[in-house]
Amino acid sequence: MTDTPPMVEEARYPYVHVEAPLAESEELSTLLFELGASGVEERDSTTLDKPLTPGAEVMLVASFETEADANEALEVLAELEPPRPGRLEFVVGDAWRDAWRAHFKPTRIGARLVVRPSWEPFEAAPSDVVLTIDPGRAFGTGTHETTRLVLTEIDARVHGGETVLDVGAGTGILAVAALLFGAASARCIDNDADTVGVVVETAERNEVAARLEANTTPVEELSGTYDLVLANIEARVLIPLAGALAARVAPGGTLVLSGILVGQEDEVLAAYPTLRCEARPVMGEWAALVLRAAPAA
Repeated sequence: MTDTPPMVEEARYPYVHVEAPLAESEELSTLLFELGASGVEERDSTTLDKPLTPGAEVMLVASFETEADANEALEVLAELEPPRPGRLEFVVGDAWRDAWRAHFKPTRIGARLVVRPSWEPFEAAPSDVVLTIDPGRAFGTGTHETTRLVLTEIDARVHGGETVLDVGAGTGILAVAALLFGAASARCIDNDADTVGVVVETAERNEVAARLEANTTPVEELSGTYDLVLANIEARVLIPLAGALAARVAPGGTLVLSGILVGQEDEVLAAYPTLRCEARPVMGEWAALVLRAAPAA
C-alpha cells in the first residue's frame, strides 16, 4: 500500500474589477495604486467579452498581493462619491497565463512593427520588425491605445543611431522597439524596482540587452540629453515633470508624451513652452503630443 501525496493548494491571486466612465479612469487607477495594487489594467469594449453596465466605458482590473488588501480597496471604492462598487475575483495558480494566451495574438502596430507573444508563431515579411514579449503577472502587451500611439511615432522617427530615454518604462516595450528599429542605445527608468527587471527580460528576449540600461533613477537626477525621449504616463504626472523631461531632450531632439485623454492636450502642452509641438495624434479617447526642441545654435 502506498501513501497518497497530500494535495497542494494552488495560489489564488486576488483581482478587483471596477467599472467607470473613461473620464474617471486615470484618477481611479491612481487611487488603486495608492491602495496597494501592484498593477492596473484598463479594458474597454475592444478587450471585454461582455458589455459594461450603462454609464460605464472602461473596466479597471487591479491585482493585489492579498485578499485583505483587495477587500480594503473595495471598501474605499464603495465610499466614493459617487460610489464605484467593484467585485473581487480570484485567478488560481497559473490560470492567468492561459487567459493571456487565449486572446493575445501577434499585433501589427504602425508600418513595420509586429508585437508577438513568445508562444505564437509568426511569419515575418522582410520589412517587418518583430518584438517578442511574454506577459507575466504584470499587465502590458503593448496594444493599449496610449502605447500604440508612441510605438507608431517610434516607427516613423527612428532611422538608426539615435539615443533614447524611456521614462516610466513599464515592460520596456517602447525602448526595445526603438532599439529594434536601429537606435544606438536606450536608457529606461521606472520607480518600480520589479519593473526594471521586466525591462531587462524584454530586452534579453529581443537580443538588444547590450544596448539598454534600466534602473530606478528619477528623471530629475539624470544628466545628459537624448535624441528621443518617451514618456507614456498620464497627464497629471507629465505636467509636474515637464521641466525635467524637457531638459533631457537634445537640441533638435524629440519628446513624445502619451497617456493623455483627449481634451487634456492644451493643459499638458502649456507646461512645455520651450518645445515646439509637431503633432497631436489621437487614437480613440487618447492623445499623444510630439514635441521638438530647437536645434543647436
